[in-house]
Amino acid sequence: PRPAPPLPAEPIPAGWLLHRLQAAMPEDAVLVEEAPSHRPAIQAQMPRNRWGSFFTMASGGLGYSLPAAVGIALAKPGQRVVCLIGDGSAMYSFQALWTAVQHRLPIAVVVINNGGYGAMRSFSQVMQVRDVPGIDLPGIGFVDLARGLGCPGQRVTHPAALDEALRAACHAEGPMLVEVAVDPAIPTLYHKS
Repeated sequence: PRPAPPLPAEPIPAGWLLHRLQAAMPEDAVLVEEAPSHRPAIQAQMPRNRWGSFFTMASGGLGYSLPAAVGIALAKPGQRVVCLIGDGSAMYSFQALWTAVQHRLPIAVVVINNGGYGAMRSFSQVMQVRDVPGIDLPGIGFVDLARGLGCPGQRVTHPAALDEALRAACHAEGPMLVEVAVDPAIPTLYHKS
C-alpha cells in the first residue's frame, strides 16, 4: 500500500508537492525526473506503472532532465511530458527550455526549489563537514529565467496555490514552468558505514 500523503504546511513539504503533482498529471503523461534529494519521496508519492512513463538519470550526473524532456516531447508529438527537477539540477541545462518554447512542446517543468544542492547537504551532514562552499543557491528566480526564454511561469510559496498552478502547467498548450519553494530540510540520503 502507498503511504499516507503528507499534510500541507508552510514551507511546503516536498512530499506534499509530489502528491499534488501526481494528482494534477494526466494519466498518460511521461515523467522525467532529476531531483535526487527527493527520490525516496518521488517513489512513495508518484508510482509509475506504465512502461515508458518514467525517465531518470543514472549515477548522480546532473543536467539530464530538461534536455531529455525536450527530446521525449519531440519524439512523441502531442505527448504531455512533466519534467520534475531540483533547483541545483536546473542550473546545468536550463537553456533547453528555449527549445521547448520554440517548438511549443507540451512540457510542464516543475522546479523543486529547496535553496541548494540538497543531496550535497545531506552528504556533508553525514560526513560531519560544516560550511561547505557552493551548496546553497540563494536568489535564483527560475520564473524570471523562464520568462526570459519566452516560457510562462509561476512561483508557488503557499500550499493553497499549488493545485491550480500544477493543473495549469500540466494542461498548457506549450511549455510552462512552476517553481515551488519547498522546505529546505533534506532527509538523510547517505549513511556512513
